[in-house]
Amino acid sequence: MEATAILGSTGDPAFSGLRVDPVTVPWGDAGKHRQRLRSREGREITLLLPRGSFLADGSVLGVDGGTVVAVERPPQDALVLQFADNTGPAAVRRALLLGYALGNRHAPLEVSAEEVRTPLLTSPEVAERAFHDLGLAGRVDRVPLAAHGWSNTSADHHGEHRHD
Repeated sequence: MEATAILGSTGDPAFSGLRVDPVTVPWGDAGKHRQRLRSREGREITLLLPRGSFLADGSVLGVDGGTVVAVERPPQDALVLQFADNTGPAAVRRALLLGYALGNRHAPLEVSAEEVRTPLLTSPEVAERAFHDLGLAGRVDRVPLAAHGWSNTSADHHGEHRHD
């Protein structure tokens, strides 16, 4: 199967009632517009997407009869910080210090109304010690990352600095 465009999302009415054959795409591969993938049921998918495409969780890559081939984001090691567990002015300061440290590592962030997630770029022990040293209630966990993309940061705007 050749995918030259993202056809929509599994939640779209056009795909309602169709069976889903997932293709696992980790966060680090979600922005690759050219790659070969294999679905859980063994379908071979060749991606030939336009530059700048992002494979979000649920992105439909093709339809084969009554089956939709769609992206599934797997759980991966991550730092997770729940905002409800870290309240008050001191917690804001500590969270900003964590953000500064993550920014120095160019770590992508996924920020929702409830939490912030970022890939684990060090050992779990070092990450947990950083949470402890900053006085933050955070955890290392296996969760899907960048299901719908990363939060916009200054790292998204490199100007002439490219990694094509």
